[in-house]
Amino acid sequence: MVIVYFSRAGLFPWQYQRIHFFLALYLANDIEEDDELQKLHMFFFLYGRNMARIPKFYKLRQEFICCMDWDLRVTREECEEIQAYDPGLWVWRRDRTCTVGSLEP
Repeated sequence: MVIVYFSRAGLFPWQYQRIHFFLALYLANDIEEDDELQKLHMFFFLYGRNMARIPKFYKLRQEFICCMDWDLRVTREECEEIQAYDPGLWVWRRDRTCTVGSLEP
């Protein structure tokens, strides 16, 4: 999804900075998993304990979404096309099962 978001944002490769990766990753998490703990970990990785910078991140997130014309939906076909470039890449084998809580009593 991050790769699709980069493409949709329309920036030239030399314009991308580290923050753009985290903006796209945060949006992907929002859309697919919405895991607040993972998003909090992203903030710690980006800013350490300086949580005062989070409001600026949200402003940048909105600007990034606008660059993509609010098109955040990524189809399965788009994901499969990207994965086909390197089908053995470790990230495609990530376990996505939920480890917190259980549906069983």
